[in-house]
Amino acid sequence: METTGITLQLGQMLLVQTASELLTGTLKFVDLNRKIIELENVYDQRSNCQYNSPQILAFPQIKKLQIIRDDEPSDSPNSSNTSPTTSEVNQESHTSYNTAPKSPISSPELKKPLRQESDVSLSSNELELIHEQLNAIVCITQTDQRYHKALADIRVQPVVALIMEPVDFGRAHRTSVLTVATFKMVYIFDIIALGSIFREMKQLLESERPRKAVHYSHRLVDHLKNRYGVKLGGVFDTFVAVSLVRGVKQPMTLIEAVEQVLNITHLYFQPDAVEIKTYDPYKRPLSAEMCQVLAKKAIFQLKLHEHLLHKHMLKNFYNQCEVFSQTFCENEDAPFQMQRESREGFQHIKRSPNEFAFKFNALK
Repeated sequence: METTGITLQLGQMLLVQTASELLTGTLKFVDLNRKIIELENVYDQRSNCQYNSPQILAFPQIKKLQIIRDDEPSDSPNSSNTSPTTSEVNQESHTSYNTAPKSPISSPELKKPLRQESDVSLSSNELELIHEQLNAIVCITQTDQRYHKALADIRVQPVVALIMEPVDFGRAHRTSVLTVATFKMVYIFDIIALGSIFREMKQLLESERPRKAVHYSHRLVDHLKNRYGVKLGGVFDTFVAVSLVRGVKQPMTLIEAVEQVLNITHLYFQPDAVEIKTYDPYKRPLSAEMCQVLAKKAIFQLKLHEHLLHKHMLKNFYNQCEVFSQTFCENEDAPFQMQRESREGFQHIKRSPNEFAFKFNALK
């Protein structure tokens, strides 16, 4: 992994990966002689744990580091006149840093065409909202009041994320869980405990509304059709979207897509490497750690849908809306040009196929 030359300054929001943690926090103190940094307001993305006290990290502990947000440098007496760069840190500690932490790609064919910078880094506000969602997980094991309340909430959403596990081989395996994320809540339906997918849920799945953000829909649809007779409606497939936007057709799991586009390391989804390796989707009861993993997948499935649709697939449309909206605001004669039959500004609306073509390999 190559070293980057980003500058560390007090007040920056950092994402720091160690061997066992994935921490976000504000840089409070740096000491090159003692080879340590101190973070405050620290949150562990893997365990969903908020630390009440500042955390001190030694350089050798740090595997990767990314700046999430730059604030104005602090004039604190703890800061030196010359802010350390990650390359300076590396020279002393032999620890590599990377502004966009990435996981090893499973196949060499996938790695080459997707070797480009991540599309976006999530802001601290977005991460805080995700934390709130992770504290609003509802696990449903029977058709009780929580079950019906969840369906009522899902029914009024414009779009939800839908995760089913396991569906790697479509109809070949029985369903373990169905996870649905809205913009505020995460519902985990334990299908083993429930016994089946019942009529009310079937109707929601088959309806065009809410639209369902899914990944590898061909496997999910095969699973639902052949096991429950459900024809999934309102599909928005983020794998198809990424393939169109990037102009490549290579296998890419949901976690790999999130990593590539939203700059979130795969370790975010792994609270315990040992547990992941030995994970049995049919083991009950579902552990709190696995519920967190399922919820994170669903939350980022929805965020991936939102980003791909509004930042890329509709980018040119939004640009035209912006230009059209400014037609009159700087024109002193505007009131005289606003007759009912006026066509002022219509010249900005262009329906050329080229105007709405996807910008392949241009995710910036």
